[in-house]
Amino acid sequence: MNNLEKLTNYLKGVLDEPSYKKWIEPLKYIGSLENTLFLGAPEQKNMLWIKQNLLDNINSFTKNNYNFVTKIVPLGEEENIQHGRERAKKNLNLESRLQKKYTFDSLVQSDSNRIAYSFSYSVSEFPGKSYNPLYIYSDVGLGKTHLMQAIGNRIVDNNEKINVIYLTTSDFMNEYVEYTRLNKRSEFLKKYTSIDVLLIDDIQYITKWGGTSEQFYYIFNSLIQQEKQIVICSDKHPDNMPDLEKRIKSRFEMGAIVDILPYDLEARIAILQKKIAERKNTFHNDFVISKEVVYFLATSIKDNIRKLEGALNRLLGYADLKHSEQQSADITLPFAKEALKPYINIERKIITIDTIQEFVSEKFDIKIEELKSKNNSPKIALPRQVAMYLAKKLTRYPLVEIGNSFGGKHHTTVLHSIKKIERMLQTDNDFSRKVNYYVEFFTD
Repeated sequence: MNNLEKLTNYLKGVLDEPSYKKWIEPLKYIGSLENTLFLGAPEQKNMLWIKQNLLDNINSFTKNNYNFVTKIVPLGEEENIQHGRERAKKNLNLESRLQKKYTFDSLVQSDSNRIAYSFSYSVSEFPGKSYNPLYIYSDVGLGKTHLMQAIGNRIVDNNEKINVIYLTTSDFMNEYVEYTRLNKRSEFLKKYTSIDVLLIDDIQYITKWGGTSEQFYYIFNSLIQQEKQIVICSDKHPDNMPDLEKRIKSRFEMGAIVDILPYDLEARIAILQKKIAERKNTFHNDFVISKEVVYFLATSIKDNIRKLEGALNRLLGYADLKHSEQQSADITLPFAKEALKPYINIERKIITIDTIQEFVSEKFDIKIEELKSKNNSPKIALPRQVAMYLAKKLTRYPLVEIGNSFGGKHHTTVLHSIKKIERMLQTDNDFSRKVNYYVEFFTD
């Protein structure tokens, strides 16, 4: 069974028949180059829908099971495949692994990401000269990868001779293992110490692999000494990675460390409006999405912009199937709730101290038991005070019961914690935005 058959068998198993016929059957086999299968899309609509909804899952499956990836390109680019690796690398961006959709223009700026955006843009203008390394961290789905790839795309647009590579830490590890298996470790080091810009994602996993960590440290030092740009993304601040070696952590801190905060309601609405306009231009339909639908989406999905965009894609795909003979239709709130029933839990949450403790422990990357402990180190005390503040603000529990839920703390300790958080909300804008997001998460 060839790679094309392996892929189509997989897709027939995960897609319903109408979706398969609409999006997959029109694709044409172009050819293969190294470990990449190329399929041609007759229309931009097919290509973009697959990239936005399927391609990540496809490549995760085929790479893990069959060691190949799939590229979707417009029909007419067949000659790029046939003219050899160098032409293909230039035209299809095989080696850099950058996705052209990730640009600074396509990212909505808000208070949540303004600092990270500014630092990233500066790096794209002066790679290796401004902030090196640049370390970006945030919760999952808030745009770290978008910013990182926007840096790479802008650098390449400004100077196509600059060699940029984007990869995840898992990619880095898998490639190192493969080179080692083939006794080509020196080639691996030569490849990564000769590039101009290294963009590496999910660095928090580097601590899991001793050998990979050593190679990364060697490459990191080499590139920094050559004044080559490094950009790193993670879901944790370096201080919250206890297994990270001090020598690597200190190297991260020599550049700039910036975070992306959760987006507030206004920012989520702005992001949705931008995405809706993009989809309208791409898919050439005129579906009218009411303001109440946009508000419903923005208030239902609060902690993950990637999931928010996925919900919008599902809604538009559902509308496309339901109104396949129409170029325009109104997408109403009842229609949206029907389309997104498996995607969004529309029932209102019951807020308890337990749910608040679970939420805060996840956001601050500590254990619930630590919130209830006698540990008063800053890493534990501040999350505990935030959780007590939220418990008082969002529930009707008295101070005594709140204190009991945090390991038997006295009610005066709870009151002190609440007042401290209230003072911080008045003086620290970033902290205020973060806590206001926490409140919004539990309330509509």
